[in-house]
Amino acid sequence: MMEESIAKIKKFNRFYLNVVGLYAQYTDGSPYSMSEAMILFEIDQRGGCTASELSEFFDFDKGYISRIINKLNEKHLIRRVSSNEDKRKKYLHITELGEKVLKELANNASNNVRRMIGKLKPEEIDSLIKAMEEIESILTQSKRGKS
Repeated sequence: MMEESIAKIKKFNRFYLNVVGLYAQYTDGSPYSMSEAMILFEIDQRGGCTASELSEFFDFDKGYISRIINKLNEKHLIRRVSSNEDKRKKYLHITELGEKVLKELANNASNNVRRMIGKLKPEEIDSLIKAMEEIESILTQSKRGKS
C-alpha cells in the first residue's frame, strides 16, 4: 500500500512540474534560477534575515545558500548589514534594484499562472485552489509533526 501511494505521489509531482512549469515559473527569460528567485522573494518578505534562517527555511545546504547570496550581492540585488549586537552576524536586505528584479520575476510568475488557468471555469479555479490549500495544509501539519 505504501509503495502504491509513493508511486501515485511521484506521478502527481511529475505531472504538476510539467503542467505548471515550476522551474520556469519565476525565471522565464531571466538570468536567475528558481532558487535565486525564491531566496530573493523570502529576503524581501522577511524585511531582513540571515543566511542561516534561509538555509533552515528552505532546507538548503549552507554552502548553496552562501553561493546564491554572494551572486545576489554581486548583482546588487541584496545588501548585507551587520548586526548592532554582533558584527559577525549579517542581515540580508533587498535593494531597490532587487525590488525591481523581484517585481519582474513576480510578473512572469503571474503571467504563467494566468496562462495555466486561463481556460478554466471559475468553479474549476475555486476547486483547484481548495485542493492546493488542502495539500499545503496536510503537508504543513506533517512537517510540524502534527499528523
